[in-house]
Amino acid sequence: MADFWDLEEPLGKFAKNSREEIQIKKVAKNSKTYIDIRTFWYDSKTEEYRPSQKGVTIPLEYVGELLSILENVE
Repeated sequence: MADFWDLEEPLGKFAKNSREEIQIKKVAKNSKTYIDIRTFWYDSKTEEYRPSQKGVTIPLEYVGELLSILENVE
């Protein structure tokens, strides 16, 4: 996805299972900033993780609302 975004800043990642991980990045496109939370799958041919279509890109101005909702998760 590096070719799509104007800027990518990795924030964190964690394993979803033995073949996938969830990556969280701060990204920008056309002067707008977003948080991208996406599942990446392991490509054994290239030995790299590749982005899947499973994910969400949230405009940065809505991250505060997302955090408020997540605080209520038990």
